Amino acid sequence: MKQVVVVGAGPAGLMAAAGAAAHGARVTLLEKMARVGTKLSITGNGRCNLTTTAGGSDLIKWFPGNGRFLHSAFHELSNTDLREFFHKRGLQTKVEQGNRVFPVSDKDKDVATCRPPSPRGTWPANMRP
Repeated sequence: MKQVVVVGAGPAGLMAAAGAAAHGARVTLLEKMARVGTKLSITGNGRCNLTTTAGGSDLIKWFPGNGRFLHSAFHELSNTDLREFFHKRGLQTKVEQGNRVFPVSDKDKDVATCRPPSPRGTWPANMRP
């Protein structure tokens, strides 16, 4: 079994850890803050603005400087894929003004604590928050 260490449990670190665990790696997630996902609480006024419903071309246009390098990243994980990722984990989302996507609950902690898909609704043995 591969072992992966992810440093930082912000949005990117959480996604990296979940992806590695989904591919069978044993994951150690390191975070210096008191709780996982602390940076999520600063988006959307504490409600966690997850993504947008705007298309990839628009996102690249809005990125400062030369955003063309983002094409491959958006091809691998689109905003639609991200919403599906959370829906499969029991987190329902809603779209608000400006195409902003939030959890229906308006609580950032629901994003950080949503559970991966499994028969018992628990974290896989190879990943613990």
